[in-house]
Amino acid sequence: MPPPPKFPAQTVSLRRMSLWLAVLGVVLLVGTTLILAMVSLSVIQVAESGGENSAPQQMERLRAVGNLERLIALGDQLDSESDPEKWRAIALTMQALASHPSLITLSSSNGDLAATQVTLSNLQSLQESAAQPAVSASQRQDLLTEAHALWQQRRQALKTLADDTAVDIVQNNTLAADEISSSARKILFTTITGAVLGLTACVALLLNMRRYFLTPLLKISDFLTGVHRHHADVEALPEPNSQEMAEVVAAVQALTQAQVALEEMALHDRLTGLFNRYALEARLYQALSHARRDGRRSALMFIDLDRFKSVNDTLGHASGDELLKTVAERLGSSIRETDTLARQGGDEFILAVDDVKDINAVGMMAQKMIDMIAMPIHLGGLDLSVTASVGISLFPDDGLDLNELMKNADVAMYQAKAAGRGNFRFFNASMNSAALERLHLENNLRHALERQEFVLHYQPQVNFESGVVQGVEALIRWQRPDGQLVAPLEFIPIAEDNGLIIAIGEWVIREACRTLAYWRTRGHTTLRMAINISARQFRSAELIHVVRQALAEFDIPARCLELEITESIAMENPQETVRTLRAIKDMGVSLSIDDFGTGYSSLAYLKLFPIDYLKLDRTFVKDIESDRNDAMICAAAVSLAHSMKLKVIAEGVETTAQAAYLSGQGTDLMQGYLFSKPVHRDQVLALLENNAFTGTGQLPH
Repeated sequence: MPPPPKFPAQTVSLRRMSLWLAVLGVVLLVGTTLILAMVSLSVIQVAESGGENSAPQQMERLRAVGNLERLIALGDQLDSESDPEKWRAIALTMQALASHPSLITLSSSNGDLAATQVTLSNLQSLQESAAQPAVSASQRQDLLTEAHALWQQRRQALKTLADDTAVDIVQNNTLAADEISSSARKILFTTITGAVLGLTACVALLLNMRRYFLTPLLKISDFLTGVHRHHADVEALPEPNSQEMAEVVAAVQALTQAQVALEEMALHDRLTGLFNRYALEARLYQALSHARRDGRRSALMFIDLDRFKSVNDTLGHASGDELLKTVAERLGSSIRETDTLARQGGDEFILAVDDVKDINAVGMMAQKMIDMIAMPIHLGGLDLSVTASVGISLFPDDGLDLNELMKNADVAMYQAKAAGRGNFRFFNASMNSAALERLHLENNLRHALERQEFVLHYQPQVNFESGVVQGVEALIRWQRPDGQLVAPLEFIPIAEDNGLIIAIGEWVIREACRTLAYWRTRGHTTLRMAINISARQFRSAELIHVVRQALAEFDIPARCLELEITESIAMENPQETVRTLRAIKDMGVSLSIDDFGTGYSSLAYLKLFPIDYLKLDRTFVKDIESDRNDAMICAAAVSLAHSMKLKVIAEGVETTAQAAYLSGQGTDLMQGYLFSKPVHRDQVLALLENNAFTGTGQLPH
């Protein structure tokens, strides 16, 4: 759990920041609104002033320009007209047009229109004078010329007035358009500026929210998720970058620590630190669900300390607590990671074993627990030895749900107490019997060497053609004090499991060499002794030393000793097998592969092994009379061995027909009940003294 967060020297206040951002937003909004309002108001004013004042005036001035153009046109017509009636009508029209309101408005600012009225009056007078009958032609011509000159002068003035007025109208319209365009640009600039400022403020707000708010919250969420899922590498809490977030982080830290403490108290035993029953049940429900889905076996052990109450009553509860903690440590150090150990309460412990493949292994594990608990514990100045009783139930054999399994394990535990305490019981009676038998066998096996209960029997290896015994195989037997013989298949696997096979194997080598030395003193100096080597013994670094020491101690030539390993042992680690076999071969000891054909030999490795013999397994030999396939396998094996310059020994030969067939295939040596069952060394000596078996394979009478 990370330490409580520390406040940085300078922190930002989210409250102040939110206030500043709000004030800034309001200022930007109000300022932008005011600017837009002012510009819009000016545009409205321009538009209103242009609409109310300029538009009617400009229309009147446009009419005036039009009337001036008509007036000029009528004047040109009047100037060229000679008919008195027509020019009087034209003159009247021009006077009326000159009096038009638009021209009157225009004439108020320009005296040319008033002069036009005078000019029209003068033109009319000149035309009237020219029309008098008394006027001579030359006088009339002079009057018309004067009138024409007068009109041309006035016409030029009117034309200039019309053009100036039109230019002024265009200039006024252009100026108004420029003012409106300028106002529109101001509005556009103000709008864009306001939008940019607003966008900048929003981006700044989002970035600050991400930095001071969102990112810390996401990290807090990751931290809480890791704590909730019990991840080993929980994401650390964020470094506070604001006063408010520091308060939040501190609160989360405190709540998480409180939650972890509560879970620890709710799921673990405070005295031993083991799971309590509630946690055990939760884990077992899930484990049983997986076991049910995958078809696996599980075991549940109830472990109860015997007479624990007397420890509390005698030494006090403090010593009793120390005893419980010591027992918990011992049990916890001897289980697998996949197993679950819990304290049920008082002096009871529960162990759940997952994925059980061998029921006997469960019994051995229970015995191991009992032995560990029984080791002396120093309490109150005393070395106490406490025993425990263990009850075992199996899933799905003894129950399909947790309650049933726990009830049955509890019943089995009380059965163990009733049987004398300090032992274990399976709930299933048949399993209990088998486990107890194995346990008793193992316990007795530990003392068999000390009590000299092991004996060696020897089975001859015979050349069928000559009947000569060329070798013997040493076979261990366990003879119990009651005279009962225990077969090797019953106790050798147990010895392999608990490591006793190393000491037993060393005894076999020494005892076989001792016997061979005895036979050699009786003149059987060419006899070869074959000894089986177990898997663990073959992997032991002491094997070569033990063999060399035995040969030297009993003065046995190395060529007279043969070590046998099974095909499966040889193929466990072929490279290491080659190195070990070569080291043995360098001493001059013969080597053979036993049970050939039952394993998975690679011929590529087989040719590398420095061996001398292949031993055909009895499973192929026993049916060669009736099974053509077995006969062909034996023939092929013999042919293969001879092609590799190896000799062949056939095991389990029981009939003359078998021996005859194997001999016909070239088998070098045979052993089996046809010649002799494994017998004591003195009986072998009797066979050797008779020198040979008969050609039928029977002992001579």
